[in-house]
Amino acid sequence: MCHSSTTRPADDLQEVFTWRTLQERDLDAAWALSSRLGWPHRHEDWATSLAIGVGLAIEDARGRLIGTGFCFNQGRIATLGLVIIDDDWQGRGLGREMMTRLMGLSGERTQLLVATEAGAPLYIKLGFSPCNTIYQYQGNVTATVAVPDMPGLRALRDSDRDLIMAMAPLNPVHVDTVRQAKEGVVIEEDGRLVGVALRRLYGRGDHIGPIMAQTPEQARAMMAFLLARTVGRFVRLDLVEPEDDQLLLAAGLACVNRIERMRHGPEVMESPLTRFGLINQALG
Repeated sequence: MCHSSTTRPADDLQEVFTWRTLQERDLDAAWALSSRLGWPHRHEDWATSLAIGVGLAIEDARGRLIGTGFCFNQGRIATLGLVIIDDDWQGRGLGREMMTRLMGLSGERTQLLVATEAGAPLYIKLGFSPCNTIYQYQGNVTATVAVPDMPGLRALRDSDRDLIMAMAPLNPVHVDTVRQAKEGVVIEEDGRLVGVALRRLYGRGDHIGPIMAQTPEQARAMMAFLLARTVGRFVRLDLVEPEDDQLLLAAGLACVNRIERMRHGPEVMESPLTRFGLINQALG
């Protein structure tokens, strides 16, 4: 999760860092930092993060943005992400200080993050431990996949959105994700929603997530439903230890990364349903 980007500092400048809350005026510079890393985040994605989370900024002595990080408080948990320290400011303890400050913003909540291999040793020192492996699948959907004939499987209706929001009350991340969804699929059983998957614009194209269900079979059925409607589009999913990826491979996607999800604090039930796919790596 902790990444670096490059902007050369002047060698004769005193190493003075200003820590403050990230603001709307920082979005251009924050987007530029992530773009230099090759991240797919759009300017709109940064703006959404600012609207639903608390961001921290680090400035150098010239007032240039050299570091970012976000805490997204979500009920009993908090997710930490979008942590970037400019390459030329590495080795000064800024990454550790950023993480310490973000952890402080989460209060007594259990904290979750997705860790890069380089960042994992720091997070372990800070008390995090691995809890899941996240598999990132992406690519252009090149083939129409078969959608299982599963009872209760149907397209999301506008009337479903309030029910989905109520699954995680007082959670701005969850509420915003439901509102942003271009399309979704649910599984209804005896008048209750026992499965939910959403598709929204994010990064290079579409992101399918979260994916929440009672069983892996339900999760795969909902993924098939949405993939069948995205032929020709770029799609990404961040899945929690999927049992089978044949559906994704058949659609034309590939697993491009495996990365550890880590937790600090006790395990917390995030929703009445099991989370098979993340909103994205920063939001959980």
